[in-house]
Amino acid sequence: MHYRAWFGLDPATLPGKHIREVIGEERYLANLPYIEAVLRGEAQLFEREIPSPDGRHMRHSLTNYIPDVVNGEVCGFYVLVSDVTVIKETERRLQVSEARYRAVLEDQTELISRLRADGGFLFVNEAYCRFFGRKRTELIGRRWHPVTHPDDLPMIEQALTRLSRDCPVVTVENRVFAASGELRWMQFVNRGFFDAAGKLLEIQSVARDISERKAAEAQARLATEQLEQRVAERTEQLRKLAVDMTLAEEKERQVIARDLHDDLGQLLHVVKIKLEMLMPQQTTEDGESLVRQIDHLVRDASSRVRSLTAQLSPPVLERLGLVPALYWLAAEFGDAYGIDIQVLDDGLPKQFAPVQAFILFRCARELLVNVAKHAACSEAQVELTSNEASWVLHVRDSGKGCPDLDAAAAAGGGFGLSSIRERIAYLNGQTRYRSVPGEGSEVTLSIPQRWETD
Repeated sequence: MHYRAWFGLDPATLPGKHIREVIGEERYLANLPYIEAVLRGEAQLFEREIPSPDGRHMRHSLTNYIPDVVNGEVCGFYVLVSDVTVIKETERRLQVSEARYRAVLEDQTELISRLRADGGFLFVNEAYCRFFGRKRTELIGRRWHPVTHPDDLPMIEQALTRLSRDCPVVTVENRVFAASGELRWMQFVNRGFFDAAGKLLEIQSVARDISERKAAEAQARLATEQLEQRVAERTEQLRKLAVDMTLAEEKERQVIARDLHDDLGQLLHVVKIKLEMLMPQQTTEDGESLVRQIDHLVRDASSRVRSLTAQLSPPVLERLGLVPALYWLAAEFGDAYGIDIQVLDDGLPKQFAPVQAFILFRCARELLVNVAKHAACSEAQVELTSNEASWVLHVRDSGKGCPDLDAAAAAGGGFGLSSIRERIAYLNGQTRYRSVPGEGSEVTLSIPQRWETD
């Protein structure tokens, strides 16, 4: 049946005919070398194109000549012809597809390559060769290392180890040496191909030059860093200005307090003496009562002047130093707010710069104001300690606590914490906050002992 389909011959008529009569003179002569070889006992396998009996199309055949050996002698041979037309057509289409694929790869501006699992090149497109100034024959079979900046090799190799069936694509950005010797930034998108067991077989890499993007990113980072530096410098200037204004305010307070004490205070004292001298001269009850009223008013005015002077600039701070000033402050607040404020001092000698003493005193005062206004407690504690390099001031209370104290401090708002933090930062110090609802709050101010002015 197949002979009829292939050669247009009835199989019943074939016995006794010579092969030349079956396949024709031309095909017989073409196959004669294979016939002679098989008659020598050598099996033959070859391909042929066989036209259909009507000549309208061609079949691709795979012909196998198998010697028929009897008692050690070749007495003939068997012919096995297989139709491989479909296979050949598939191969042809595959070749066309591969040619088109290669053409697409060659036309790409991206650098495309295929590598073995060990990094050896299997394929590189023309763009790859142009970029690196290498011939394809110089690259195929060799590893990609020579074109890469040596400092980037460990990072790349580590990244490629992540390739797996679960993670088939890994993107790497690294530096390479172009044909001109220039160092360029490239982005490589690497896709792995795996066998059924998950073993890496090949890597396809598509690369593009991202040097301009990297340069733009570097410029943006530099601009950001410069902006952040300017902002930091400006912030520092504003912070220093705020502290300088506070220091100037303190100096002005001292001047006003001194003027109140030296001028108005002395004047009231003279008035009091004059009233005391006038008292014995009063002969009437009304006159004596009036003098007593005036004396009472003068005494009250003198007391208010002393209190105002102390509030503006406590003389004890300027004359005796920070530790006595803290004791005075605790007594003043205790009398004013009914809070038992305990002052603790480690007893070690402390020599503060005037600006340090003033800022720590003002911070302690503001923190005690917070205690009086917000803590809802009857006891508080101010502790001043020292270590090898720092002075530490703690202000604690046993009140209701503030769950948002840390957030308020970080945001720079509420409870006067922002100004306290700025002042302590001016002294190169640190401010820490701790507050537990129902257990109270603690603010710790730490400044270096050594103070150097700008």
